[in-house]
Amino acid sequence: MALVGEAFLSASIEVLLDRIVSRDVLRLIKGKKLEPVLLKKLKPTLMSVKAVLDDAENKQITNPSVKSWTDELKDAVYDAEDLLDEISTEALRNRSNPNIKPLL
Repeated sequence: MALVGEAFLSASIEVLLDRIVSRDVLRLIKGKKLEPVLLKKLKPTLMSVKAVLDDAENKQITNPSVKSWTDELKDAVYDAEDLLDEISTEALRNRSNPNIKPLL
């Protein structure tokens, strides 16, 4: 069961990678005069996390502290997904009505 959960987490990280560099997110970041380079730096970081997570999937069976770490990582991934949902929602609002006051 734990391996299924971690495989889901690994897939979630891949989805986050795709969403971070999506056209809507990058357009919103540029429109806010924020530094898009920061988002691009996040991509290799998430790729590193994914590699470590793949290794942790095997180790968590015999090491409870690894299981605890993957649970904390899962919470962080969910928080990142929530943040990207908010950014995507704002990007859609701005595209449909540029006069709406932004959340960011």
